Amino acid sequence: MKKFFSIFLIIILTIGIAEAKTPVVNVSALDIRALQTRVFDTSDDKKVVKAVINTLQDNGFIIQSVEPELGHIRAKKEVKLKRTDKGRVSVYSTCLALNTAALALSFGVNPSAILGMIEDSIRISNEFAPHTVIFDSNVNIHKIGNKTKVRFNVIEKVLENADGYTTVKSSPRKVVRHYEAEIYQEFFNQVAKSLFFEQSL
Repeated sequence: MKKFFSIFLIIILTIGIAEAKTPVVNVSALDIRALQTRVFDTSDDKKVVKAVINTLQDNGFIIQSVEPELGHIRAKKEVKLKRTDKGRVSVYSTCLALNTAALALSFGVNPSAILGMIEDSIRISNEFAPHTVIFDSNVNIHKIGNKTKVRFNVIEKVLENADGYTTVKSSPRKVVRHYEAEIYQEFFNQVAKSLFFEQSL
């Protein structure tokens, strides 16, 4: 029995260490700026602001604030998504295995091990459940001569489900800054279409 649990723990710890290693992507500030910026061939920045707002709303964002003088728009989108943290699953699985071993070695007379098993099971279940994810976006719009420059960025905030209960903590447990070119290309393509529609009215 002891040998079985030892092997089980070694396997879990090995998987946990392997999954915890996340590749680090180095992106320079200039690359980020180029990725997040598009210049539109119009001097009508008001129409660009309208096009950006329409694009954000079409994608489910709620406009938080618009500051025309500063050329700044802030918007937020809240959704439920699967955001399983494999490192946490490995840790909770290890704790569950330890509590199970403690219960087995005490021949079922170990209330703290039973409570630990229940808590670990809830935490594991919670990790696989959908989490509240907030996408915060900021858009800066500036007129440059007869053109208008738009810079858009989006940050993903994964909120913490309070260990399987209905309470959701407001502080994010994880913040992800997105640098995928496809996200920004699609956003700017939609803005361009919306702007074309605005100009044709």
